[in-house]
Amino acid sequence: MRITWMDKVTNKDILERTGLTFREILFIRKNLRWTGNLMRMSPDRLPKQSLYSQLSSGHIKRGRPRLRFKDTIKRNLKLRDIKTDSWTSPLQQRGKWRAIVK
Repeated sequence: MRITWMDKVTNKDILERTGLTFREILFIRKNLRWTGNLMRMSPDRLPKQSLYSQLSSGHIKRGRPRLRFKDTIKRNLKLRDIKTDSWTSPLQQRGKWRAIVK
């Protein structure tokens, strides 16, 4: 949104412009920070394995499929205007990722 501290825009105005609630913004930030931690984990850790795993058996229920964690990550990246094709490169450097997520 390119708003700086010098613009003197209230939080209420910013939330109205984005169409999100304060709670949703905090959830998105928390989710993206956790994603950064998850992607920096070693591949043998269980959380990272569960991110890339697939069901080997079972059936799919009728109706709209439930959102996966990957789907929410992509949605949150899109809301923050972060390109989804190149989002894994800044994850490896913690400082860059924190700057992007803030």
